[in-house]
Amino acid sequence: MVSKVFEGTDVEIPAVLANRDRRVATQTQLLREHSSQVVVACKLNIPGPVKNSAAIQAFFTAGLARLEDQWLACGQPFEIATSWEDAPTGPERFYLLYSAGVTVKEGTVHFEERQPSNRLFDLDVLITNGGESHSLSRGDFDLPVRTCLICGRPAKGCGRSRRHSVEELQARVAKLIDEATAANQRETVTEQLADQAVKAMLNEVVTWPKPGLVDPVEHRAHPDMDAFTFIQSATSLRPYFKQATTAGLNFPTGQPAPLFFNQLRLLGQRAETTMFKATAGVNTHKGTIFSLGILTGTVATLKGRQLPVTQLNVQRVVKEMLANLLATDLDGLKHSQQLTAGERQYLAYGQTGIRGEAASGFPTVFKYGLPTWRANWGMNQNDRQLTTFLKIARHTDDTTLVKRAGDPAILAWKDQQLDRFFELGGLTTKQGRQFLVNLEKDFSDRHLSLGGAADLLIATIFLASVMEGDNDHGTKD
Repeated sequence: MVSKVFEGTDVEIPAVLANRDRRVATQTQLLREHSSQVVVACKLNIPGPVKNSAAIQAFFTAGLARLEDQWLACGQPFEIATSWEDAPTGPERFYLLYSAGVTVKEGTVHFEERQPSNRLFDLDVLITNGGESHSLSRGDFDLPVRTCLICGRPAKGCGRSRRHSVEELQARVAKLIDEATAANQRETVTEQLADQAVKAMLNEVVTWPKPGLVDPVEHRAHPDMDAFTFIQSATSLRPYFKQATTAGLNFPTGQPAPLFFNQLRLLGQRAETTMFKATAGVNTHKGTIFSLGILTGTVATLKGRQLPVTQLNVQRVVKEMLANLLATDLDGLKHSQQLTAGERQYLAYGQTGIRGEAASGFPTVFKYGLPTWRANWGMNQNDRQLTTFLKIARHTDDTTLVKRAGDPAILAWKDQQLDRFFELGGLTTKQGRQFLVNLEKDFSDRHLSLGGAADLLIATIFLASVMEGDNDHGTKD
């Protein structure tokens, strides 16, 4: 792929010289007005006539965000005095810091040397000394001199002798910026997917009224938890989803897909410990940790390989990952073993639960969840999520419901109730809404739960967010 780094406007020498004068004047004024502070003037060393472009500016902004993080981590407060990020002569920014000049200089040198692309930054540290502005150099503090981007010799020597051509330097600069930009984009994907996962969990818990589940209004079917318990649980799991996406983005092509699932399962087991700590031992999201961990890792894998996040691709990757899951987890189980709830359900009724749903590529999500979500784009978000949940619940053999009832016959009763709800017009009619309110009361009175369907609603909201765009809900306010 051809680099877009130098897709910009050529700048003539007079403009560069005029900008240098403007920089000096700005630095002098800042030091005069803030004599007790340190000024850090930030720019880039870009060879050739093109000094700014969309790619250069994005690289500059992302790099300074990391510099600011470094200052915050070191307890060095800062403020931005002024910024010329879209200047044709190259992006520039001026900071004010209260720390000692030598401390700031040591920090900027550390930043410039921390990774290869950071060496493109020129961070000039200036202080007021005897009423005059003074630029602190590396030599003042026996700090390492700048080295050439290409050969590693002292940069000043290569510059004076013009040892390397402009074209050679531009190729190296473009490579460094492209690599840094790709790394930044991967980090952005990781943060976004983790955010979308947590948002899906929070959206599920605030949806009301969900029969047999926790919502902000009532939680009698789950007296040991409430909406706040779910909020604490969901937010505690963000680092887990970030780990799952990081693993997906970086999973090597060619490695066995089940190996990736084994990695996710290890991370998920640790996430369960985090969840129980956040909820004082209450199981709020164990099923979600399993299913949403798989989906965040899958989406990240597709993005890492620059493949579209489509139903075909998601299901293909998930099925490859979980090819051995049912055989590994369920074959050979015995009643004498210490079993999970899902394993007991399998031995008692042959239900594979969320394992079977996941191993099949989440067919309920793709056949009922997402189509219902898309078909109800005109609803407000609560009703859209609630309608989607009830459609999922109608077509799910919910093992949580069977566990609560102690009899799989409850599934037929559940289906009859939800069929009646939709026959009455669902949430679009007064009769449908009243039926649902009564059904919620019935579930709560009987201590029944649709926890499995809730996990699949979360998966649906997450995939809809990823596949359609986080801000494109298409719902009425």
